Amino acid sequence: MPGADVWGSFSADPRDPTVAHLRASDADRDRAVDVVRDAFVDGRLTRDEFDTRRDAVLQARTVGDLVPPMRDLVPTSGRAVRRTAPSPVGTSDLARDAVQQYRRDLRDARNGWIFVTTLCVAIWGATSVAGGGPSFFWPVFPSLGIGIGYFSTWLRRDQQIEQIEEKLVREREAREVRERRHRDY
Repeated sequence: MPGADVWGSFSADPRDPTVAHLRASDADRDRAVDVVRDAFVDGRLTRDEFDTRRDAVLQARTVGDLVPPMRDLVPTSGRAVRRTAPSPVGTSDLARDAVQQYRRDLRDARNGWIFVTTLCVAIWGATSVAGGGPSFFWPVFPSLGIGIGYFSTWLRRDQQIEQIEEKLVREREAREVRERRHRDY
């Protein structure tokens, strides 16, 4: 559980009414998303709660708007239990990496579709020429099968990126755990 000193990691303490009206920076939002993500990873939030709170944090305009999504996740007063170090890779990096991975996946799906279709049409053309005339255009079937996969990836962009982001979060959390264990030994 993050300690009360998490509030001090913001540009201004969001709980302080004298500064709650100040505009939140991207770094403030990233830190708040880290807190919400840590709670999700710890099992303190369901996926729906995580999505709702993350969206609220990302839409926050002022530092005061960051308090409600984190209120029951971080002690608001008292002594810190333990300090949670900020993630070495911020949310913007995570989102950027997820989009890049999606683009690579989409490119690979497109290139696979083009390659298989071209190869099948070439085989069809060669067999048609060798057979003395055009035969049934069978390449349409493998092309459609692979094309459906490509277009499915293209149409489900947001879902694909979200799944990639979840995978990256899990991988990074596992890496952090391994690094902590390595440091402890």
